[in-house]
Amino acid sequence: MRFLYKRQSIGELEEDLAQVWQVMSSGWLVLIDLLFYSFILTLLTSPVTFTVTRMTGTFIIIYFSLACLFLLIRKAAKGKDADHIR
Repeated sequence: MRFLYKRQSIGELEEDLAQVWQVMSSGWLVLIDLLFYSFILTLLTSPVTFTVTRMTGTFIIIYFSLACLFLLIRKAAKGKDADHIR
């Protein structure tokens, strides 16, 4: 049965891989992942934060810290790529 299956050409596989790479490295997907990780970190710190307001504040602080860090790293990487191209 294996000989009946026709493989895709290298060019088609590279196009598919480029599309997957573009989606996986998009900024929106990373920010959604950071939202998920912030929620997990907030739940892990729940023994320290007893009230809902403290947990909400902790979640907001963690999310904005990680989001700012991501945006700074992305900005630095784009600037470095622009300098490298010149």
